Amino acid sequence: RFTYNAVINALAKSKEPDAAAKAERVIHNMFHLHRSGHEDVKPTTIHFNTVLDAWAKSGEKRSAERAENILEWMGRLYKEGNVEVKPDTITFNAVIDAWAKSGDRRATARAEQILDHMDDLYLSGNKDVKPDTYTYNTVINTWAKSGDKRAAERVEQILSIMEKRYRDGDVRFKPNTRTYTSVIDAWAKSRERGAAARTESILNGMQARYNEYHDDEVKPSSYTYNAVINACAFTKEEAEKENAFKIAFRVFEQFDQLDHMQPDAYTYANLLSVCANLLPAEDEARRFSHAKMLFEKCAGSGHVNDFVLRKLKHTVTKREYMYFVGSDGEQSVDKLPREWTKNTSKGGRGKYGNKGKRRV
Repeated sequence: RFTYNAVINALAKSKEPDAAAKAERVIHNMFHLHRSGHEDVKPTTIHFNTVLDAWAKSGEKRSAERAENILEWMGRLYKEGNVEVKPDTITFNAVIDAWAKSGDRRATARAEQILDHMDDLYLSGNKDVKPDTYTYNTVINTWAKSGDKRAAERVEQILSIMEKRYRDGDVRFKPNTRTYTSVIDAWAKSRERGAAARTESILNGMQARYNEYHDDEVKPSSYTYNAVINACAFTKEEAEKENAFKIAFRVFEQFDQLDHMQPDAYTYANLLSVCANLLPAEDEARRFSHAKMLFEKCAGSGHVNDFVLRKLKHTVTKREYMYFVGSDGEQSVDKLPREWTKNTSKGGRGKYGNKGKRRV
């Protein structure tokens, strides 16, 4: 059994094509061997959960449906008396995660339905499938990635449920950094009125709780700060642009003063987008002064990459761009001073990447 578990684990982590399907075939082979009399290769919930995680991470078409099929298979086996494959919270979380990463238009509906099913099972006495913070975070993330106009409103409702249950004494529902950052990300993508102000409010609440209770579970991360700045850059209402601009640079100032982490390439690229999107094109002097400050800080910290250069080019005039990088064309980071790029992956989006973030 341990040998098979090692094989399934290796496949799940391999990132090779068809890894999830191969891992699933291993379980089928285990069942065949077990039914042939090999008691030591009987699959368990752990084996199934590893395969489900592989499907969730695979990025393959219909991976969420494959994950649901496995969940249904486990349910049938358990009802037939096979208690070693009883679905648990991790099982359901992996299936929701598969939907969150699927890009399927049905993802939010299915994630919510699975969450509701978990709640029903738990309330009926099945203590092994109680939803937890990870469950709710994954549902929130599904909404944040959906592009649905209702996303910001819905994630706020889910957050309220989590906060209420936590206040009522259930620590398994405690919102954490990922929770709040995903809610901020949903607001950033919503383009709803008031998004910038709401995301700053969430960030300030996180920081206040961390300062008061020294609770690392709600400590804002670099992704949190970047998500707020991203929300500002997406502001479309003319009446809100100036305030969103001020919020972005206020948040940047807080971020830049931290001792335990620093702004990255994505931070600077997003702030350049804030300048390009929120400052009038005719206000060249203001755009230049802010771009100059940002580019000098970015270069000084070694975070200049191709993404930053593209955003810089959209923010300033051709002559100003040449002033910064020595060329008015497509300048490659390879030709820039090494000190400017030392903390970025070549041609990438910075040390912290851009996973899960929408481009401006």
